[in-house]
Amino acid sequence: MAIRVAVLGGGVGGLSAAHELIERGFEVSVYERREVFGGKARSISVPNSGQAGRRDLPGERGFRFFPGFYRHLPDTMSRIPYPGKASVVENLGEATRVHLARAGQPPVTLTARVPKDLGDWVVVFKEIFGGIGVPEDEVLFFDERLFTLLTSCPERMDAEYEQIPWWMFIDAANRSMAYQTLLGKGLTRSLVAVRAQEGSARTAGRTLLQLLFGLMTVGGFDRLLDGPTSDVWLTP
Repeated sequence: MAIRVAVLGGGVGGLSAAHELIERGFEVSVYERREVFGGKARSISVPNSGQAGRRDLPGERGFRFFPGFYRHLPDTMSRIPYPGKASVVENLGEATRVHLARAGQPPVTLTARVPKDLGDWVVVFKEIFGGIGVPEDEVLFFDERLFTLLTSCPERMDAEYEQIPWWMFIDAANRSMAYQTLLGKGLTRSLVAVRAQEGSARTAGRTLLQLLFGLMTVGGFDRLLDGPTSDVWLTP
């Protein structure tokens, strides 16, 4: 007799748990208080935006971030069938560029992968020689902070750096506005989704380092879905 399991909440966590349990032979019921599954990851249609009989345009709540160091999510996607493809994971495409828009400032374009062609190298050299507006000595100081994390043992990461805000660890309060905006607030909010003044040096630093490793090795900086999240992932 199969064991029955109830999962409360049909967001990504609940659906993933149900998926894993069902594959292991459990009988699973997922309870979701809303009319649709997906939680905060679901696509939300924009009312009255569809024209000429088309569906309403899909809106996404927040950003869709699938960095190279994510292993569990693509693994689950690889076991979800999708019409015309082997699985949902084939709906993920590698990002080649990261475009940063800044209020009152020119945009910054960064490569999102190890340079593979002439276009990538052009972007890299523009980054090196054009810069992002942060003074060179502050960039070097930020690099030193990253190397400090790289050379710290797990015990120190957990006991010491977990107690220090990222903002303090990178000494943002005593640096230029460009340093604070781009390397302090911008990186932390975009990549870790926390305020630099509150997130720990351990959490923010480790996430940033994993992203950089993905950029330099396999998987790239980010991957993108080729359609609305609900259509190409959650509904299947």
